Amino acid sequence: MGKLNERDRSRTSGKTGEKKRRWMESFIPMRLELLLSPSWQSCPRPLVRVIERLCIEHLRHGGQNNGELFVAYTQFQAYGVSKKSILRTLELGEKLGLIQVMREDGVIKGDIRPANGYRLTFVPEKGKLNPTDEWKTVTKPQAEKLIEEYRIEAEIAVRAKRKVAA
Repeated sequence: MGKLNERDRSRTSGKTGEKKRRWMESFIPMRLELLLSPSWQSCPRPLVRVIERLCIEHLRHGGQNNGELFVAYTQFQAYGVSKKSILRTLELGEKLGLIQVMREDGVIKGDIRPANGYRLTFVPEKGKLNPTDEWKTVTKPQAEKLIEEYRIEAEIAVRAKRKVAA
């Protein structure tokens, strides 16, 4: 049996440099109730990508830091979310009750803003036993209305971009 690492309570395999990586074994349970909910069923692709990226960040912290997930817009972009749709997509995720964005006020230096923290509402927050599940309060008509508004805003943004380019 390998040596016990006191810092993270993991054991080595006995071979030099091969430490068991607990975070590689982390998972997020996806409940059937969530997958069948109007909030999840109506998710547009960019929102699914945002949630997947937040899940990756959560798992990279061993599934322990929900509510303290920090993902930069460039990381969302690298994961396939359009830079121009990130803000709208995060707002939609909050309205559908799937995520919570913790925005810090103020400006650090120039136009550099403080980092936003994120929380997945279907996963227990750090130090809590149960998730808050805000998505349960969203009805099918509410979800459809929110998605329609999201698509209209996206179309307006595309038209504005075409107008500027012309």
